[in-house]
Amino acid sequence: MTSILSTQLCIITDNQARGFCVHEEIAYSNEGNKNLLTVNSADRFSNWMYDEIKPHLQGNILELGSGIGTYSEKVVRDFISSTIIVSDVDREYVRLLKEKFKANENVITSRIDVVNRKCFSNIGLKVNTVFALNVLEHIEDDVGALNNIYDFLETGGRLVILVPAHSFLFNCIDRAVGHYRRYSIGLMRDKIKQTKFKIEKMFYFNFAAIFGWYINGNVLRKALINENAMGLYNIVVPMVKTIEKHVFFRRIGISLIVVLTK
Repeated sequence: MTSILSTQLCIITDNQARGFCVHEEIAYSNEGNKNLLTVNSADRFSNWMYDEIKPHLQGNILELGSGIGTYSEKVVRDFISSTIIVSDVDREYVRLLKEKFKANENVITSRIDVVNRKCFSNIGLKVNTVFALNVLEHIEDDVGALNNIYDFLETGGRLVILVPAHSFLFNCIDRAVGHYRRYSIGLMRDKIKQTKFKIEKMFYFNFAAIFGWYINGNVLRKALINENAMGLYNIVVPMVKTIEKHVFFRRIGISLIVVLTK
């Protein structure tokens, strides 16, 4: 998950020479990076999110917006027979990812802009699953990004995305980290109708975080996620998971998880 305010770039993979990149203009927010580190420290929470998407991953896998590799690590650990491409648009994150996975022969580190079709054509690998957690909301032309991913995926492949939900929750945190929007199921369906993807699953995730997000961002107007609150939430994740599954039946949540097939 990266915090992109504006981006115009291409891809640089480990095996490619420089010279292909176009004009680059990137601005990252400090708030976004700090929030990323705060969430990264919440191991129970990140494991819970990963458990929701893991059943939908298969074959060779591309992660868009890998950031510091919170979820990349889990995929690399669990899919040892797959080729894993970890990627980001930020040079520093790409450098960190390359260092983190330098000992993993099945991992490729790439620099990818999802709205640049040339980035996908240069990958040179058949990919069965693309996943992007908290990425699509950073992209102004999200439909264009979805279409690029569709064209890149192998037939029968999956796109798994997680995005922030509910426009009434849009606040200073969203603005600080470069979000263009938050999604409802209706809005997401409208976006998908402009592509050739088919919806396999769509459900809300993490209902309990709505209250803290609203108080912190809408009422207190703080752009940073409270570390102490996140630490406490991490402790109660097992209870929250049970309530979400057996009481709310994933009908409400701060995020929306979507599984699409080609």
